[in-house]
Amino acid sequence: MRYLIAETTWKMMSLGHALSQTGTLLTRCEAAEDIEEFHRIGAHDLLVVDAGVLRSHTTLAHLRDLNPEVPIALIARESDGAQIAAWLMAGADTVLSSDAAPEEIIARLAAVARRAHGVSLPVSDCGPLRFDLERRRVHFGATTLSLSPKLYEILEFLALRPGRLATRETLMSHVYGFENEPAPRVFDVYMCNLRAHLAPVEAALSIETVRGEGYRLRVTERRGTARTLAA
Repeated sequence: MRYLIAETTWKMMSLGHALSQTGTLLTRCEAAEDIEEFHRIGAHDLLVVDAGVLRSHTTLAHLRDLNPEVPIALIARESDGAQIAAWLMAGADTVLSSDAAPEEIIARLAAVARRAHGVSLPVSDCGPLRFDLERRRVHFGATTLSLSPKLYEILEFLALRPGRLATRETLMSHVYGFENEPAPRVFDVYMCNLRAHLAPVEAALSIETVRGEGYRLRVTERRGTARTLAA
C-alpha cells in the first residue's frame, strides 16, 4: 500500500522513517500548503497528517471532498475527548496520539488502510491467491510467488479493487508516487512479467487489459470458506 504522509513536524518525519522501514510505499509532503494538491492527485490508500495542519492550511471536510474514498488518519498531541470526537465527526477515520509507540501507530494505520478496502486481517484471499499484506508476499498454495516489489504493488493494488478499472496513470502513480516514472515500455514489461507469474492461476484470476483505458483484475474463482478480497 501507499500512504501520503505530511512530514510537517519532526514527529511526522520520524513516523515516515519508521513506516518506510516496513516496506510501505510513501508519498512525502513536506510543505503543509501542498497537502491538498498531493491528496487530490495522488493514488494512495491513506492520508496521514498532523492535526496541527488543520488549524491553518486545510480542513477535514475539504480533504474528504478532494479524495472521498481515501481514509484520513490524524496524528495529534494532547487532545481531550471532545476534540477527538469533533475530528471524527468532521471526517477523520482515526485519531492517534503522537506519543504512542511507533509499533502501535503503524499497526493502527495499517488496519485503517486495509479496512477501507473491506479487508479486516493482514492475511486475506483473492481467488486462489493468498496475500500477506504485512510481509508483502503472495502465496499460491504452498508456493510463494517470486514477485519484485513493484510487481507486488501492482498486483496488490488490483487485488484490493477486484473488477474495478485502474488506468495506467493511476497504477503508475501508486507504484512510483511523484518520483520519476519509467518509460511506458518499461511498464508494459512489468505487466507482461506479472501475467507470466499468474499463468498457473489464469483460469481463476487474470489481469484484463481494457484497450485505451487501463486494467482490471478478473476473479472467477473464490475460496469457498475463506475471506476474499473479491467478496
